[in-house]
Amino acid sequence: MTTIDIVTRFPRTTLKEAWLRSQQSEKWVFPDTVCSSVTMIYGRSNVGKSYLVSSMLLSLMVDGREFLGMQPTNRTKVWRPAILWTDPGSDEEYAERIYPELPEEAELGIFHVGRTARVDEWEALADHLFTEGFNFVVVDNLQGVTGDTNESGTVTTVFDGLTKLTNRGVPVVILHHESEKGRVVAGASPMGTSTAVQKSRAWIQVRQSNRRNLRGGNTALVIQSNALSQPQQLVAEPLAGPAYRVLNRGPWATSEVEEKPKEKPKEKPKEKRSKDTYDERADMARWVVDNCQGKGLNATASALSEKFSKSQATCKEQLMRGALAKLLDRTGDGSAAIWSHKSK
Repeated sequence: MTTIDIVTRFPRTTLKEAWLRSQQSEKWVFPDTVCSSVTMIYGRSNVGKSYLVSSMLLSLMVDGREFLGMQPTNRTKVWRPAILWTDPGSDEEYAERIYPELPEEAELGIFHVGRTARVDEWEALADHLFTEGFNFVVVDNLQGVTGDTNESGTVTTVFDGLTKLTNRGVPVVILHHESEKGRVVAGASPMGTSTAVQKSRAWIQVRQSNRRNLRGGNTALVIQSNALSQPQQLVAEPLAGPAYRVLNRGPWATSEVEEKPKEKPKEKPKEKRSKDTYDERADMARWVVDNCQGKGLNATASALSEKFSKSQATCKEQLMRGALAKLLDRTGDGSAAIWSHKSK
C-alpha cells in the first residue's frame, strides 16, 4: 500500500497567504489580453497562433518591443520564457522567428515534451522549470501533450500540472485548435472537452479576415476572460516576421469581426416566430433548470447541444445573449452555477 504524504500531495494555503499573493501579483502579463494564470490561444491550423506567440515572447525579452500594441505590465521584470513543444519541427520554426531578433544575453528554453499525461511527469517538469528559473511557459500544443483533447481526465491532469507552475507565479500560455470542419464562428469554443476552457482563466480565439493577401488576411482575435467586464475584439495587420500593426480594438459583438465598422443596417421588420420555435425555447429553458445545476456556461451549452441536436456555439450564444438569456438567470460559475427561470 502506498503511503501518501498529505502535506506534499495537498499543499495547504491560508486565506491570508492567498490574499497577500493576490495583492502582490499582476493580474495580467499583457493588459486585458494575456493573464498571469493560464491563457489559451486557439484557432484553426495555420491561422498564425505561433506567430502571435513569437511576437509575445519577443516583447517579454526585448526592451521596448510591442506585442499587438502592448508591452508587458511589469517592464522591470527579467523574463525567462520556456516553450514546451510537441509537433515535429516546432523548435526550428520558433528559432527562425525569434532568434535573429534576440539580444545575446536573452535566454529562451525549448523543451520537447511530446505526450505528457502523467501526474508524476508534470510534477518533475514543473519542479525543473521553476528550479532553472523559467518564469513564463508556452505549451504548443494541447493536442500534443494530451494525445486526445476529448478525454477530460487526461486534459484535467495536464491543467493540474500547469497549476503547479501558476501557483508559483509562472504564467502559462497554451495553444490549442478548433474544429477544421465548417465555417469559423467568432467566439466559438475550441475542439475537445469543455474542461480546457473551464480550466483556463483567459481564452483568445485567433481568426483571419479575407481582406488582405498576407498570410491569408488580417489577424482577428476574440479575447474573453472572467476578469474582463466584457469580451474584446482586436484586429491586426501582420507585418514581416512576428510583428503586427493593430487596426482596432474594442468590445466584441457577436457579428463577424471586420477591420472597419460596417454601416448600421436599416431596421428590418421584426421576424414573426412560429409557436413551435417559442415552445422549443421554453422546453430548452426548463431542461436547463432541471438538468444543469452546478454546470457553468460552457458545460451547459455542451449539454444543450447534445440534448437538442444544435451546435454548441449556437447554444452558448443563446445562453449568453440570445433567446435563452431572456428566459434564464444564472448565478455563480462552474460547479457553483445556479440556473433559474426569470421572474415575469
